[in-house]
Amino acid sequence: MKRKPNIIIYVIVAFLIIWPLYQIIGMVRGHSETEDAGKLLYQVSLFQMELLSSSLHDVDKAKDTNSLNPLRQAVYTASFTHEHLVQAYGEKKLRPLEGLSQLMQYLLRLQIGGQRALKAEEVQTLTESRRLFEEIYDAYGKLMSSGGSMVSSQNDRLVKADKEMVELLRKKLLQ
Repeated sequence: MKRKPNIIIYVIVAFLIIWPLYQIIGMVRGHSETEDAGKLLYQVSLFQMELLSSSLHDVDKAKDTNSLNPLRQAVYTASFTHEHLVQAYGEKKLRPLEGLSQLMQYLLRLQIGGQRALKAEEVQTLTESRRLFEEIYDAYGKLMSSGGSMVSSQNDRLVKADKEMVELLRKKLLQ
């Protein structure tokens, strides 16, 4: 009979040791789930950039300002998700894309007068924007390492291509 109280004490002691270890492991796993959230947000943002790239490739088919609505929506969603990715990782690791804001401004300027045919120079500007965005999209696809951190060389490419896009669109917006 003396042995049974000893076994119960051992079970209680083991439970008191194992339970906190289990809680600590759960907290550590919770941290990795947070990192996974950043990866998932990057994947969503990359998908939105892919949709924007696809919409920009259809710009040659645009005949009037109403046909720019899908492009405007794609610019908005890509910009929105990228801004949230910047907030998640911080501006030191990932820079905002001002070129998307400028593209949105340009599209709104084209559409503000109502439905009308697009001029050849407007289509040319959108085609040039597409060319510049291809560099942004290429860098964006390589922006995150398999470990979940931002690749600084790709971020630098992203910033450079974005700057070129901003310069192009600012000139067009000032005309």
